[in-house]
Amino acid sequence: MTISERRTAGQIYRDYNVAENNHDLVTTTSLVAVDLKVEVNGVRQVSSGADDERAMAILYAHYPDYRRVIKHIIDGIDEAAVVWEMRGTPALVNGVLGLPLLVSGVSVVKSDGKVLTEASLFADSSALDAVLNAASQEHQEF
Repeated sequence: MTISERRTAGQIYRDYNVAENNHDLVTTTSLVAVDLKVEVNGVRQVSSGADDERAMAILYAHYPDYRRVIKHIIDGIDEAAVVWEMRGTPALVNGVLGLPLLVSGVSVVKSDGKVLTEASLFADSSALDAVLNAASQEHQEF
């Protein structure tokens, strides 16, 4: 891979965010490593690109108008810090109306120049925790 073929972590994250806001799981999955590692507040939540895809599908089901707004990015080539805000109106899922999603946070993401390889998210949100827990429980049922 030449220098010109490499993309920064911030560039990859921006593309991931656009696909995420379009609810485009094919593109989001193509922008993360097969062995993607994601921690939320220091706890491992995702261990693969497939886990990320499942978690995003559940997030979209719970929040049909889900979107993430990027507030700031500090791009350091293979690592970037991103300040963001997640927003979403809850849908009725299994007869239960969830909490509105309005979460501010920071992610530190790493890349290999082509895909995101690691992400550490830091946020305080019971709504986000509930969706991630649902994704984890559904994964364990397979």
